[in-house]
Amino acid sequence: MLVDKTTFYESVETNLVMCENGTFISDAIADDQGLIVKTPKGLVVISGCAHRGIINMLLHAQNITEEKRIHLVLGGTHLFKASEERIHKTIAALKELKVQKIGVSHCTGSSVSALLAREFPDGFFANNAGTCIEIAS
Repeated sequence: MLVDKTTFYESVETNLVMCENGTFISDAIADDQGLIVKTPKGLVVISGCAHRGIINMLLHAQNITEEKRIHLVLGGTHLFKASEERIHKTIAALKELKVQKIGVSHCTGSSVSALLAREFPDGFFANNAGTCIEIAS
């Protein structure tokens, strides 16, 4: 999905590149991988890696679906190399968006996962290979 850059604190790493006409250039990764499912409880947003920023992805999902409730965020958040400022702004935005459940994986990083577990004690879970999730209506 093409994800708009809405937040000022989320940015794509400059070391991510693509080859264009035989030359490596910076890749803005406008076409981040993700899936949005509209459910009776709100949106379920599944992120591949959220290179453009997990909050940018969530805002984009809300915008194109016209659904403001976010039931579940699942997948990578690409916060493992993020600055303290970005991590704290992301957590604050997740709270402001009233995310009900969050299951993070791979590129989130263990320290950020621990922070999310502390900040979302009733909604956080580790999302590992083999995790089964039921989204009931």
